[in-house]
Amino acid sequence: MPDTALDLAAFFSIPTLTQESIDQYADAAYASYSTYERFEQLTSDYRRQAEAAGGTEVLRLAVALYVLNRHADAYALFSKATDNALRRFYAGLAALALGKLDDAVDQLEKAADRGWDAFEVDMAVAAAHVRRNDLPAAEKIVKKNASRGGDRGEWYFVQGLIAERSGDRVLAVEQYEKTLALSPDHAEAAFRSAWLYDLGGDDAKAIELYQRLALQPRASVNALINLAVVYEDLGRFEDALECLRRVLRAFPNHTRARLFLKDVESCLSMVIDEVGGERVDPRERLMAMPITEFELSVRARNCLKKMRIQTLGELIKLSEAELMAFKNFGETSLTEIKAMLAKRNLRLGQDVAEIDVAAVQEAIAPKPVIPPGREAVLSKSVSELDLSVRARRCLQRLNINTLADLVTHSEQELLSTRNFGVTSLNEIKARIQDFGLQLPAKRPE
Repeated sequence: MPDTALDLAAFFSIPTLTQESIDQYADAAYASYSTYERFEQLTSDYRRQAEAAGGTEVLRLAVALYVLNRHADAYALFSKATDNALRRFYAGLAALALGKLDDAVDQLEKAADRGWDAFEVDMAVAAAHVRRNDLPAAEKIVKKNASRGGDRGEWYFVQGLIAERSGDRVLAVEQYEKTLALSPDHAEAAFRSAWLYDLGGDDAKAIELYQRLALQPRASVNALINLAVVYEDLGRFEDALECLRRVLRAFPNHTRARLFLKDVESCLSMVIDEVGGERVDPRERLMAMPITEFELSVRARNCLKKMRIQTLGELIKLSEAELMAFKNFGETSLTEIKAMLAKRNLRLGQDVAEIDVAAVQEAIAPKPVIPPGREAVLSKSVSELDLSVRARRCLQRLNINTLADLVTHSEQELLSTRNFGVTSLNEIKARIQDFGLQLPAKRPE
């Protein structure tokens, strides 16, 4: 737990910065939104003084910006600061956060040259090698440190990264678990392990790890959002909302949390699909489809409106004679409606129990919108879209494996699926545009 009694202003005056003191002040800064804002304001106030003084004051400013996750500003200032091991190590971490992997390795190695813990540097360098897909280089560093890594969590963590990048999720989780056994507060190991459990469908283990992460101030935001995703997937909407509200209480302007909150609230309002724990019969769901979803002439639509027929179920309950008995309802409108129903393997006067739901759904499935010359991309896996975990899980629930599967679903169909919100829809639409594809906006006739 963060030291809430710690005076954040003291960060800018303590004689010597160490890794331990930086971690303590960082935890205190992230204890709440008000403490974060205070540390941010203190950093801003200190900036002019530091830039004028140079040297160690610039180093302190750069570290403060690093703590605030303003990595680009921090990295630029590190180059102007006093040259010592702490500067080089944190410059390396900032470069890693920015994806400047070659620069990160260079800075980290210089940190070791200036006296920073060689093992810690080696593990950070190995992690950088994993990120740039140089697994042999990472493995070489792991082997080099075998004699002193057996009782240090970071050694197993790097092996977990290597296994994960190699596609061996089982081994990756094993290594992350070893990391946590030695270093229970290792946020990255807990986060990656939870994510892999989540992908593998082990919601209980994922929840356990995300809840552990939620207790750590600097990991709490991502952990709470991912925990909310798992809760939502399990239908635990109130728990998901509480996670997101905790994020927004601390960081009211967190865009992703605000968007997700709206999606979960929308899902909660639609739980009418499940009453007493039992799902609505798919026939009932089909019969509840509004007539407005179907293309009919203005005359036929107006006639049905005057008859107060609003759903597909209300329509097929009627016989031809009952429709024809209505004022101004003629043969033309009757023929049009019968043709519309026939396309969907339905007919007037049909008993709901006789309906073959699968056949109807197949008949009304929208045709993919495929520009000429783009047919070949349809065989690609949806994994190539590089979707967020939440969007990917939505597609898995719909058994959508390829782009061909995906573009046979309309926007309306996807949004009507449990837990599928506007955020996921917009993400998917943006990704498939890169392949020259789009979703049909509605079911075609």
